[in-house]
Amino acid sequence: MSPEWLTFALPDWFSQMGLMAWPLAICSVLAVAVGLERLVFTARAASKTKMHYERLADYLRANKGHPKAVRDELVGLALNDFRRPYYSGIKLLRLIGMISPIIGLLGTILGIIAAFRVISVQTGPVSPALIADGLWEAMLTTAAGLMIALPALLMAHFFSAFSDRQLERFCLELNRLSLSFEMAKTRPAREVVTLNTEARRS
Repeated sequence: MSPEWLTFALPDWFSQMGLMAWPLAICSVLAVAVGLERLVFTARAASKTKMHYERLADYLRANKGHPKAVRDELVGLALNDFRRPYYSGIKLLRLIGMISPIIGLLGTILGIIAAFRVISVQTGPVSPALIADGLWEAMLTTAAGLMIALPALLMAHFFSAFSDRQLERFCLELNRLSLSFEMAKTRPAREVVTLNTEARRS
């Protein structure tokens, strides 16, 4: 693939964005790729919520003989390992959302510099056409950076909220299950105390 063919295939607005065109293009491709991967993961995780919970619950049941503090700590470690896939890629989306406007702003500054450079070497009357290219580059890079940043931040918020909700639900249900084990242990002792009290009264 020759550079001439690549230059010919690119749209005019892309080449007019100047040096910041390729960094913004890379950010947009990464945002789309991570967003699609997270969307697929979210759909699968939502459909397998019960299965994922049962895996954690089985691990908790396998350690029900330990004291509650030890049992909860073991499940907490397992839940922490289970947490990693849920938040994969979210930091990258937030990073793209933060740096894309900055890259666009840098392109804006470079465009304004180019416009003033044209004005500085002009000896005759300055017409709007002379600075149009620089201002076009300045406005376009800012718009492109914001158009990349806003969807990236929205996706990061949505996927993070989904992960928080799912994992909080798992924690709540696992705590209830762990407490049920403790109540099952103390119930026979309470029944013995109740029977002894009734026997004394009789």
